Amino acid sequence: MRNLRYGIAACALALAATACGGLTKSPAEGLTFKPPDGWSSSPGIMGMMQFWTSTDKKQVLMLFKVPADFKTDQAFSSADIKDAHIETQRPIKICGNLAADYVKAIATSSRTGDDNNLEMVTAKADAGVYMAMYIYPIGSKPDATAGAAIYQLCPAKS
Repeated sequence: MRNLRYGIAACALALAATACGGLTKSPAEGLTFKPPDGWSSSPGIMGMMQFWTSTDKKQVLMLFKVPADFKTDQAFSSADIKDAHIETQRPIKICGNLAADYVKAIATSSRTGDDNNLEMVTAKADAGVYMAMYIYPIGSKPDATAGAAIYQLCPAKS
């Protein structure tokens, strides 16, 4: 009887997880975005946010899908950044001819107080704004694949 209850509970949990499948949906779905191989991934959060960390946990790549009225400082607070000094901000083109914005900044971690490099690309899409952010320690060599990923906010071809 006890095993039956556990079996019923497990089935109920599986059904609930299936019904709420959107809870762990990745914002990368439908994009050409590809994080570096071997990096640890968080689950997607309701199709709106996901992050990946390097094997040494010193670098992070974040992807957001946000409403069009979302402000960049909201992304900074989501990334545990208490202060960001923007060094470069300019319009760019990605995916051939998609308008986007590029930002390079020095960002202070609200957890550790350490300064880090921050690179970010934002691009508007039909469903809102995609924002990819790459954070890595000052003085370290950036990961080329993570650096390239922030420009991969292109719609995937079906």
